[in-house]
Parts: sequence; C-alpha cells; structure tokens
Amino acid sequence: MIDPKDAPCKGLRVIEFATMVSGPFAGQMLCDLGAEVIKIEPATGDPMRAMHPKQDDLPAFFQQVNRNKKSIALDLKAEADKATAVKLCLGADVIIENFRPGVMDRLGLGYDVLSAQNPGLIFASITGFGSDGPYVDRPAYDHVIQGMCGVMDDFGQYSENKEPVPVRNFLVDKIASTTLTQGVLAALLARERNGGRGQTVSVSLLEAYAALMLPAIMINHTFQSEGAERIRKINMYHPIKTTDGFVIGHIQTDSQFEGMCKTAGREELVGDVRFKDAWSRMSNYEALWAEMEVGTSQQSTKSVVDKAARFGVPLAPVNSIAEFFDDPQVKFKQTWFDIEDPEYGTIRNLCYPVRFGTSEIKIEKRAPKFGEHQADILKQAD
Repeated sequence: MIDPKDAPCKGLRVIEFATMVSGPFAGQMLCDLGAEVIKIEPATGDPMRAMHPKQDDLPAFFQQVNRNKKSIALDLKAEADKATAVKLCLGADVIIENFRPGVMDRLGLGYDVLSAQNPGLIFASITGFGSDGPYVDRPAYDHVIQGMCGVMDDFGQYSENKEPVPVRNFLVDKIASTTLTQGVLAALLARERNGGRGQTVSVSLLEAYAALMLPAIMINHTFQSEGAERIRKINMYHPIKTTDGFVIGHIQTDSQFEGMCKTAGREELVGDVRFKDAWSRMSNYEALWAEMEVGTSQQSTKSVVDKAARFGVPLAPVNSIAEFFDDPQVKFKQTWFDIEDPEYGTIRNLCYPVRFGTSEIKIEKRAPKFGEHQADILKQAD
C-alpha cells in the first residue's frame, strides 16, 4: 500500500549512465521526486568530479546535480562489469544515458537488448543533435548549441558592437534535462495505461533549447506569407538605477504604468502620448524606462521596491546571490536549505521547485563519493 505522503516516484529505480550536466541533472530531478538513482561512473569517474571549487574531494557543481544518488564505478568494456550493469538495468524502471548515439548498443546495453528481458523499461537518452541526421556523430556542449540556435546572435543585437552574447550558464544542458524528465514521467504514465510496456525517450540538446528559447525570438519568422508584418527588435529588459543599486520590472497594463509613474514620482508621464497604451509603451520601452530612472535614481532600492509593491507594479531589486539567499520570500519558502554532513560540513542546496499538496519531497543526502555504494550495489546485483 502506497502512503499518500510518499514522494511521487518512490519505489522506482533509475540507472544513470551519464556525466557532466545534462543527464545527471535529469537523474537528480527524479531522485528528488523519490526515485532511487544509481549512478554508474566510468573507472576514472564523472569528469565533473575534476571541477572546482571543492570541499575535500566533493566538487560544488557536482553536488548541485548529483545529490541523493548512489555511485558505483564500472568499466563497461570489461565483461564482468558489463554483466553487472546488465543485471542492474534488468531490475530498473528507467535508464538515463547521454553517450553519443550508438554507444549503448555497441556496449550491449541498448534498448532492444534490455527491453527483451525488461519490457517495462523506459530508456531515456540525451544527445547533442539526435539519433540521426548529418550531425549525428558530432560532439556537442552547451556552448555549441547556444551558437547554433540563433539565440547568441539575437542577444548580441542589443549590444553596441552587435557581437554574439552567450547565456553564461549551462542553460542548454538544464533545459534538456528538464525536457527529458518530463518525457520520462510521461512514458511512465503511458506504461501504467498500456499494460506495462516501456519505450525509448529521446531528447536532443538542439531541439530542447530551440523549443524553449525561440518562441519569442522567432516572431518575425512565424508568419511566412509574403508581406507579413515584421517589427523592429525591442529590448524588454532594462535595469534602472537607484541610489544604492538597481531595480528591474515590467509594465504591461495601464494600471501598472500609472503605478510605476507614482513609484518613480513621474505622474506627469501618465498623459504622455508615447505611453498611451500597451503597444505604444512597448514600442517606446527604452524611453519609458529612461524616464522612470530619472525618478528612481533619486531613491533607495528599498523605497522603490516598497512603493512598487504598494502601487501594484511588478518590480524587484537586482540582487546579488548573497542578497537572494537573504531575501525574505526566499527564506520564508525555504527555496534554499542547508544539510549537515559529518564529512563535508554544511552544504547548501536549492529546493525541488514543485510543491505538492500531499506528497512529501525529502532531500537529505549529499552527492555520493566516487564508488561510495560499490559494495552494497554489487551485493544486490549478485
């Protein structure tokens, strides 16, 4: 009998053949949701273990994408270790892998081989460009996909020199991970409905990033008919100065515009023809925020934020990471939390961002040491 308070994926076993960010972050999300995730690392370990900063032998970024998991080291080219991997896979609900296309098949760990003995298996793969096509054999990282999708060029159009501007974060990998997790959960639901049959779930970095990032960027490419309306590029992100920092907001409705005028002490702008309606404001967004900055630059950040809240304006301070951690809403919601580890001390984590009405999410363990659970897992596999 399942306890309603159990985490949604409790009882599921996930075998993770993945390194770096994209696959491991998907594994961590399933782990946060209650699944048991066994991370199979190569004999040299996940390359992410070489990153810094570290606390002794635990890298910070490795911790942020591998918490709660178990680790075992296997040489998949050695017959004994491959046999162990097969046994683990035959008892799994989900496999996550981010090798290049064809590698799992060559190792004897492909979907066709494993599903013949484990028909309920969900076999989830992340690749750079998909399992076929002219780029199938090309390696890919976050940086490569950002360049290909047009986003880096688009962001650069807002700068003075028009040079490409990357998102300085592993956003492609995390988008692909989130997309894969969504696919895995859908496949598990389908398995419940179809009599227990599993299937493959495939996500490419290229398609996942394009699907999330391009809808707003491709508006001038949506309607393909000759003569379709096109608009100029509009920079919608304008941090504005205060006496002690910056704030940023967005104005969509007439009431929000009037509230922002009051916040900035620029009530005379309410009748300005440049800002008479939503599209007029959007078309003059740069001028709008320049006008607002005239007023906000004479006030403290706290004063501007407090007034904006009072007048119903969506606006916030531009925080540092330390300020984010100290934000009252963030602290109230426990968006971050610390765990105490006897070997590594206090380790800060971010919460799983979905809140359930009944199911309880418990994140209590750090990322595993290399091969930390080797003996226990090998004993189970025998």
